[in-house]
Amino acid sequence: MEKLQSILVAIDRSDAAGPALAKAIALARRFGAQVELFLCDAERAFALKHEYDTRGVSDAREDSLAASRRYLERLRTSADCSELRVAIDAACESPLYEGIVHKVQQSCPDLVIRGTGGDGETAITGLSATDWALVRTCPVPLMLVRNRSWSARPRIAAAVDVSREEGQELTRTILRTAAFFKSGCDGSLEIVYGDDGAEAGAAALGSHRAALRTRVEQAGVRPEQLHVLVGEPAKTLPEFAAGRGYDLLVLGALTHREALTALVGTLTGRLMETLACDFLLVKPAAFVCPVGGQAAGPAVSTG
Repeated sequence: MEKLQSILVAIDRSDAAGPALAKAIALARRFGAQVELFLCDAERAFALKHEYDTRGVSDAREDSLAASRRYLERLRTSADCSELRVAIDAACESPLYEGIVHKVQQSCPDLVIRGTGGDGETAITGLSATDWALVRTCPVPLMLVRNRSWSARPRIAAAVDVSREEGQELTRTILRTAAFFKSGCDGSLEIVYGDDGAEAGAAALGSHRAALRTRVEQAGVRPEQLHVLVGEPAKTLPEFAAGRGYDLLVLGALTHREALTALVGTLTGRLMETLACDFLLVKPAAFVCPVGGQAAGPAVSTG
């Protein structure tokens, strides 16, 4: 990720909408981006899909869109961001994650932001089934945010894996994205790498660290900002990161295993289950979205 000109905020009618909108506005001000608020009424769409009597379904869908638009208008007004370009859009589609992905395919934002149910102060993440589905399927970088403010100079970390050849390009993407946000937010950046020394031989371990140093130098990160942890990464990385007070952790969304490319990686899942920070999840350039592109149904949009 090397530009941030448009941000899509996936809104729902919950307390998570506030933090998501606040961080989207803060980032829009820093990067000069435009914002689009999107609300998909998946519950109404599911109910309408299973109506025995289909008379009135079209009117009910239009009522849903109108109600969603009114909600987004109130949210936009309360945000006090008149200097920014903030558009709104509504849809009535189920399941929710597909409605969001279809909107992403239509609007092509640089970043999607969604609030989670976690309060950000405990290890209980509050991630929903929709959150996990978006981690797997969202075709652009996805930021999952908690109800927790960032530091004045955000502490940003990137978790990388250079132990597999197929992960090299993803590692470069993670580092570029983390460096981009560090610069744009005037924050600090650290790189965290977990190497399972019990399984890797000395030669392999040395090769991995040499490759990592090269990638880190290319990203303009100083050696003292690199942390190499020896041991099972799914254990060492969460424990280390929990004590560092990061505001944002940038990492790859999917497993490296070719047969499981649509699954959330073990390390990613573990970090998201245990850490109270926000997450920015990126995918390799070769990622193919498993959600087919199609219209998200009738929508209402206004700039």
